[in-house]
Amino acid sequence: MKFYPIVLSLMLLFGGEAMLAAVDHDHTVHADENAKHDGHDHSAHAGEKAHAAADSHEGEEEGLVHLSEAQRKLIRIRVSKAVAGEIDSTLRLPGEVRLNLEETAKVMPRIPGFVNRIPVKEGERVEKGALLATLTSHKLGEYYSNYNSAKEQEELARSEFEMAEKLIGGNATSRKEYLQYKREYAEAVIARRHAEELLRSLLQGPGHDGHAHAELKSGDPVICTTYEIRSPLAGTVIAKNITLGENFVEDNTTPVFTVSNLAEPWLELRAAAADLPRLKTGMAVEISDAAGGHEYHGKIIYVAPLIDETTRTGLVRVEVDNRDGGLRPGQFVTGLIRTAAAAKSVVVPREAVQLIAGETVVFVPKGDGFAAQPVVTGQGAGQEIQIVSGLKPGESFVSGGAFELKSILLTSGMDAHAGHGH
Repeated sequence: MKFYPIVLSLMLLFGGEAMLAAVDHDHTVHADENAKHDGHDHSAHAGEKAHAAADSHEGEEEGLVHLSEAQRKLIRIRVSKAVAGEIDSTLRLPGEVRLNLEETAKVMPRIPGFVNRIPVKEGERVEKGALLATLTSHKLGEYYSNYNSAKEQEELARSEFEMAEKLIGGNATSRKEYLQYKREYAEAVIARRHAEELLRSLLQGPGHDGHAHAELKSGDPVICTTYEIRSPLAGTVIAKNITLGENFVEDNTTPVFTVSNLAEPWLELRAAAADLPRLKTGMAVEISDAAGGHEYHGKIIYVAPLIDETTRTGLVRVEVDNRDGGLRPGQFVTGLIRTAAAAKSVVVPREAVQLIAGETVVFVPKGDGFAAQPVVTGQGAGQEIQIVSGLKPGESFVSGGAFELKSILLTSGMDAHAGHGH
């Protein structure tokens, strides 16, 4: 938006001078005519002046932008001396607090049943193994009954097999009968193990450890229909989707509790593609909230190898210490990362660096004009950028008005590459 008023002003200024030049030319013509009327021929002198002027312009270098004093003031040309410095190595990246998926669990019933107790509330902190809810499940009772039956069958088959071993030793039974008892015992062991593993897959011990059954006598087989839902990790109950009396069917796929460790959330930052090579796992990160009143500390645990096609940024995941609970998932924050400082070199304002015909240049004073000088840039931060080569400390360059010089150069049709070699 800045380009149009400046160019218009320059056109008006250049146009005004052109008009003055036209007036001067007209005045010269009339003067020549008057001279002819006086009986003197000045054409030879005019030709000598034209050749002299042409000779003087032949020495001027092509590609220079020449400005009058008025034009310089109009576009506010500012010339500075290049100085060596260091780019601020601190990256300030926007981000958002997210749940730590490695410390988050979605809990659901593994067996059908009716809800008869919910001892926790949403937002409550729980320890690992804490009881979240209990269900009455006849399916669980069926599994325990099958386990107890398989266990009794195993004991019976084992007794018969041991007896067959004694008989075969005294030649009181055939080899065929002995192998039959051995096979039946092996099948009973397999059946018992299958029933036991089925219970364990539901997080139930075969002996129903942890449950009190005062009405049962010692040694009686346990057949229980009470199924317990317990937290697999320590954290906060951040979601609860369960009510008393609710019936969960066998093919249920809906989580009823979400438990997450909010003391160690993730911070997902977005970094420009050019900054990603400077970021490594393990680097320290300082986090400030939107209000700027609190600071937190974390470290980078993941730098995405891919660039988002929409934002053209890369994901940088940070694990942060949030034991005071000040950071909440969904909150916007800023991450400050101090990377390795760039080598000391010339540092100039970003506005001094322009792109012309695919080449990065700065404008430098040359004679009574300004020339576009190619440079190689390095790291940048804020309003400053590093010049790796093409401009040395102590050399003069245009620090203000470079964009306007570029506009004049392009609109005048000059060759920006004239006057310097490659």
